[in-house]
Amino acid sequence: MKKELLIASALVSTLGITGAVEAASASMSGNMKVGVVGKSPDSSSTDTTDSVQNSNFSVSISETTDAGVKISTGFDLAEEGSANDPSGLTLTFTDGSSLALIEAGNASGGHAVSVPGGAMEAGISGTSTSNAPTGISFASGGDAVGFKYNTAADAAGISGLKASVSASFNGDVAAITGAGATEGGAVIENSYAVGVTYVADAGDTAVTVGAGYSYATHNNTVAEDEAVMHIGLSAVTGNLTVAAGYGDGSFISDKQANAHADDDGSDETTGSATAIGAKYVSGDMTFNVGMVSGSAKDRSIGDASDTSADDTYDQVTASVAYTVASGVTANVGFIDESTKDEGAAATSSSGTSWYIGATVSF
Repeated sequence: MKKELLIASALVSTLGITGAVEAASASMSGNMKVGVVGKSPDSSSTDTTDSVQNSNFSVSISETTDAGVKISTGFDLAEEGSANDPSGLTLTFTDGSSLALIEAGNASGGHAVSVPGGAMEAGISGTSTSNAPTGISFASGGDAVGFKYNTAADAAGISGLKASVSASFNGDVAAITGAGATEGGAVIENSYAVGVTYVADAGDTAVTVGAGYSYATHNNTVAEDEAVMHIGLSAVTGNLTVAAGYGDGSFISDKQANAHADDDGSDETTGSATAIGAKYVSGDMTFNVGMVSGSAKDRSIGDASDTSADDTYDQVTASVAYTVASGVTANVGFIDESTKDEGAAATSSSGTSWYIGATVSF
């Protein structure tokens, strides 16, 4: 056995790949959410109470080259019930800028202002074919083959400015033409996005402005291109945070489940959403309130004359979090949701819900 080990070591040294057996640095993080959730959907006269046991476990892997470039990736072993979600590859340069490759994400969404609000694990889980946006950043994203470049802080010499640009490419997807174009679905071919965030001090208040724009083409020759924008503003004064955001644009959705004639379920959708929220921190307690209101009009692909009623989504949330010990938080949350599909109430995905539980993090 000793001879085999010596031969293997000599072979590795001879080939000059000693570094191949070295390990990159790795770190782990995660949490466990345990509690009880109660739901009162409008579609039923019977309330339900269920246990909540959701785990998250992530591994981050990185190493820095002799030139100072950090190479990082990672994966999720568990994320709210899903397993083994790998990350792409990110290069972080010495000036603080970074380049993400493979499943890089959409540059627009990364600059959406965070609007407070939260009800922990509460929520009505009924399905709905409503296409109304539930947040201000609802661009579809793009293919995993692409990149995203993030500038360093104080981009272009402007204090407080950061920007991102991304693109993805999916040229292998088959084009949908002829009669199939109006009856078939649509897949994003190429996507492009930009996003900016600007942070400034206004006396005792820190102000953040975020905006983004995403554009994408589809493999369907008659499908409308995706074009979605968002803009938001957040102000932090002491322990109080107040924020608001707005999103608007056109995109392809696949929720409709044959709601329109000669339709496989994919729809051209034009919609918008507004979000407003506030957060206040008092010692070990954090209070959150928020609301989201979205609306959309969907139609069969290639059918610009569709005059169906709007889909709508309205949500109000409130929550209180109390830090019991380091890494341990007790949570109480409440949510009220109202959803309409083609102007009619979607009772299975409307109603109220509450949550009481704890989150243990490491």
